Amino acid sequence: MDQPGINRINCYNILAMLAASCVALIMPFELVLLSYAILGPAHYLTEISWLNNRQFFTLKKYDYLLIIAVVLISLLLRLPYANIVFYCFGLSFILLVIKGNISRLLAFCMLIIAGYFLLTNNILRTIFGLYVPTLIHVYIFTGAFMLFGALKDKIVSGYMAFIVFLLCPVLLSVLFTSYHTAPAAWAISNFDYFGRINATTLRNPSMNVFTSQVSIILTRLIAFAYTYHYINWFSKTRIIKWHRISITRTAIITLIWVGSVALYFYNYRLGFKWLFMLSLVHVILEFPLNHRSFIGIGRELKGRLAG
Repeated sequence: MDQPGINRINCYNILAMLAASCVALIMPFELVLLSYAILGPAHYLTEISWLNNRQFFTLKKYDYLLIIAVVLISLLLRLPYANIVFYCFGLSFILLVIKGNISRLLAFCMLIIAGYFLLTNNILRTIFGLYVPTLIHVYIFTGAFMLFGALKDKIVSGYMAFIVFLLCPVLLSVLFTSYHTAPAAWAISNFDYFGRINATTLRNPSMNVFTSQVSIILTRLIAFAYTYHYINWFSKTRIIKWHRISITRTAIITLIWVGSVALYFYNYRLGFKWLFMLSLVHVILEFPLNHRSFIGIGRELKGRLAG
């Protein structure tokens, strides 16, 4: 895409971040749930489709099947989600940087041994079991994509968008901290999972997440991170062209999306379980791309320093 087109998209993204921040300020609890239920499945399905078209950004054509195999074996063994995410995150990196099959196998064996010991630590278990599939994915990894894009394009608007992305959570934390509207009854009854993020982060499982000032501020940040994560994906349509798929695949994605949203609003608990599994699948399949982004950032910065 030409520079004016990229500038327009960056400007749209800045406006989208500001809009998401404003809504997060007014109705944070509702925004989290609505974004997750409506924008979420559309993002998961279209990104999985796009990743599939690009070999999931792995080195070898069928490397992604190894990641899927690890997930299935972990589920059969009933391992905690923290273990599944840890092994898939590490395996994705191994598959990117190591080519030889024997070397890959040895590295993965070392990863399993490391996980056996490291995941006994409550902090690491919480990071991989709770934060990597949620806040780290929607904020840290999104920020990495934005920074990598800005470094590659070398356009001022890209750096401005990244700076706004960093500033929005800061502003949501310090502006109008005493202001909040009471969440709707449906939001209160359906906020269990995200309430766990609040309680774990603030280390207070007995607090009322809907009245605690610090919990409300944290929910603003979660609402912004999730909402903009989805918007950022759809804003890149003309850049990465994820919409160029067959009519049949479009119809399948649309039907699954409609069914997912309908299930969520018909039976929240059942719908949430489905959306969580769909979300976890897309998070895991995106790991190779996440690693490529961080590697790319390192190379760009190294080149700038060397230059």
